[in-house]
Amino acid sequence: MATDFGDESGEKLFDWVLRIGQDASEQAMLASAEKLKNALRNARGEIRGKGPEDAAEQPSEWAKLSMEQFASLPEYRSIKEIIDGKLSGEGIEHAFFEDKGKEHLLFKVEDAPSVSRTFGDLEKQADIALDRALEERGKTREQIRDAQPLEERAASARESAKAIEAARGKAHEVEIAAVRSK
Repeated sequence: MATDFGDESGEKLFDWVLRIGQDASEQAMLASAEKLKNALRNARGEIRGKGPEDAAEQPSEWAKLSMEQFASLPEYRSIKEIIDGKLSGEGIEHAFFEDKGKEHLLFKVEDAPSVSRTFGDLEKQADIALDRALEERGKTREQIRDAQPLEERAASARESAKAIEAARGKAHEVEIAAVRSK
């Protein structure tokens, strides 16, 4: 089944969406997948939008990305494994570490475009996984959205808009680490 997605991470995303669906309704599956896609989209913007703050004699070689948005999602451990597997599959040197109680993804600055591209691939795979999981339940996104009362859809849209606006205004969480290789 990995051929449905192009690699194993898509299959793991499908399993993640199904686990969410087992614990809740199709609406929860849709909402969780959208939150994951937003976190991936925001992370991509943070990766692209950040560079060295100072003109240091020797530029930093490592960057860190806050995993805070991902940690708030259901089944965070699975999401982290998916990200780890996808980055490893792409040959991107990386590590997860905790700093001041928050988890971060550490990667080489020169790999930032590849990390961003990888997160973009995961975003697309999340859509495919959601559609496939809903299909297994005999539903479509449109049916799920249409079944939801208009007031709830409006509230959900307002919440999404607030989250997007908050992400835009938030200081980017990618930092150039002061770690230099010798």
